[in-house]
Amino acid sequence: MELEILGLGVGAPLGQGCPCYAVRTDSTLLVLDFGPGALERAWERDMLGRIDAIVISHMHLDHMLDLLPLSGEITEEAIGPKARRPVVYVPRDHGKTVLIALAEALGSDPARFEHAFDLREYDAGDELSVGDLRLTFAPIAHTVSGYSPRVTDGRATLVYSADTAYREELAQHCRGADLLLLESTYLEPGDYLERQGHMTGEQAAQLARLAGARRLVLTHTMPFREENEENLRRARAVFDGDVQLATRGAVFPIA
Repeated sequence: MELEILGLGVGAPLGQGCPCYAVRTDSTLLVLDFGPGALERAWERDMLGRIDAIVISHMHLDHMLDLLPLSGEITEEAIGPKARRPVVYVPRDHGKTVLIALAEALGSDPARFEHAFDLREYDAGDELSVGDLRLTFAPIAHTVSGYSPRVTDGRATLVYSADTAYREELAQHCRGADLLLLESTYLEPGDYLERQGHMTGEQAAQLARLAGARRLVLTHTMPFREENEENLRRARAVFDGDVQLATRGAVFPIA
C-alpha cells in the first residue's frame, strides 16, 4: 500500500492544491478528499477513470469542491466512455444536502452528483470495503461534523486525521498505525485554533506518540515555508519516529 499526496493546502490551492490523497494497492485506487486542484492533479497522474472510491471527510469546500467539475460532462468526455464510475462517500448527516445545495446554487440539476457518481453515505459506525482496502472512522472535532478514516490492506495501516482539534481520544483510532497523515494547520496553540478545529505540528506529534505510530506526515499546512519548517522541527522534538512534511507529489510506501 502507498500514499500519494495530490494536494494538501489550507482553504485555497495556492501552489500546493487542497486536500486530496491517493491510497493505492496493486488493484485498488482510493482517494481521500477531493478539494480544489484535485481534478487537475488526478488527470496529470492518469488516475481519472481508474478511481474506485472517493471518501470525503467533511463538507468544507477545500475538501470536496472538485467533485463539481469531476461530475461535469467535459470531464466525462475527457476520460472516455469506459471510465470507471467512482463510488463517492459523503458524511451521512449533511453530505448529500450540501451537494444538492451546491448544484442548485449554480443552476444545475439537483441530482447532478447522484447521476455522475455512485453516491453513498457513511458515518462513524460504518466499515467500508473498497477493493483490497477496509476503512473505519472516528468523529473529528471541527466546525462541521466529519470523520477521520483509518485504512488498512490487512498488512499495513494509514490514518488520516482530516481537520480536527487535538483530542487525546483520537489516539485510540490511530493506535499502532504505520503512517499517520495528520493536519498541522497552525504553529501556535490557543483558543482560536481550538474554535476552528485544527492542530499544530506539535499536537500532531503528541497524538503520534500516544498512538505508538511508526511514521508521521504533517499535512493541511499554510503556504508559509518557514512556519511549516518550524512546525516540523517542533514535531520532531516530540515524536521519536520518522516525521515528514507533506509535499505535493510525494509518495510514501506503507508497510
